[in-house]
Amino acid sequence: MPHLVLEYAETTLDDAAIAPVLTALHHSALASGQFSESAIKVRALAVPHALVAGQPAPFAHLTVKLLPGRSEETKAALLDRLLATLAAALPHQASTSVELVDLTYYRKPTPAN
Repeated sequence: MPHLVLEYAETTLDDAAIAPVLTALHHSALASGQFSESAIKVRALAVPHALVAGQPAPFAHLTVKLLPGRSEETKAALLDRLLATLAAALPHQASTSVELVDLTYYRKPTPAN
C-alpha cells in the first residue's frame, strides 16, 4: 500500500508526458520511508472535461489511499511531500491538490490452487 491515483486534464498532457510524473510520485512515496517499493501503486486517469473556477484549465489532483494505522503527523508529512512532488512535476496547473482516503477494508486474494 499505498495507491496513488492521479487525475489530470486530458488536454494538458499526453501519454509520454505523464510517465515521468508517475515515476516522480513513485520515488517520492518510496523516499518517505513509509513503504516498500513493491507496495507502491501509481496510476493516472485522464479527465476529458473539467473546469477550474468555471473555466477549462489544467489541473492535477492526487488521491492517496492508505490502510489505517499511521499517525496524523506521518500522513501530513507524506501528503506534503507528494504535493511538492506533484507541483514540481506539473508546475503550470490552475489547481494542484492532494487528498487522503483511509481505506477501511483490504484483503489480499488467496492464490488459486
